[in-house]
Amino acid sequence: MVNGKLVRFKIKRFDGEKSGYDRFEIEPKPHMSVLEALFQIQDAQDSTLAFRYSCRGAVCGSCAMLINKKHRLACRTQVSEIVGEKVLSISAYGPLAKPEFKTGDEILVEPLPNLPLIKDLIVDMKPFFKHYESVKPWFEGKQEVLMTQKDTANADKYASCILCGLCYGACPVSARDKDYLGPSTLAKAMRFYVDPRYQGIEEMLKRVDFTEGVWACDHVYRCVEVCPKQVPPTNAITALTRKIILQKIKNILR
Repeated sequence: MVNGKLVRFKIKRFDGEKSGYDRFEIEPKPHMSVLEALFQIQDAQDSTLAFRYSCRGAVCGSCAMLINKKHRLACRTQVSEIVGEKVLSISAYGPLAKPEFKTGDEILVEPLPNLPLIKDLIVDMKPFFKHYESVKPWFEGKQEVLMTQKDTANADKYASCILCGLCYGACPVSARDKDYLGPSTLAKAMRFYVDPRYQGIEEMLKRVDFTEGVWACDHVYRCVEVCPKQVPPTNAITALTRKIILQKIKNILR
């Protein structure tokens, strides 16, 4: 219990045709996460409740969802810390919007926005990974290249991305343009661009240099705000934009 009370969950449901909300009450254990609460609901109250996770399989990032209208990982969100918190209306997102707050006595759990729904809290990640694969974020060739500590530090801040999709779900550009590469993809592009072992930096710039690439970003830093690993995608996008401009100047002067 939290302060001696049962905790109520309001969970978004979707069966492939219709959607709605179901409410459940549980007795939370000490230090219980939202993911653990979902397991308890699934085990004891409704076995049809569907959600994605791989946290217990040593792979982080699959349990990304909207919890009290905030983009979070369910495994890292403590029930005791969010009961009764102020909830930001999803309509308030945006640099010029006025926040609309309401105090909730229940925990609201919804699927990650900006991606097609499959069932309940499970979304289709294919569009997300399609964009990711389009920039070819992997090494080719077997040549060994040593890295300095500075090189490692430059790459590490982007390599920490766990591809959870929280930034994609929070991005206002991804919400209105499904062809936009997205913050995570562009951060990964920068991660390989700054890695001295990557041999195709000019090709990488070409892959992100188009209308739905780096130029579509609104620079509102929602992706930076929600990232559970403190990856700064907007910084990567800004840096890639500068690199593209400098590369074009060099090509003109050749």
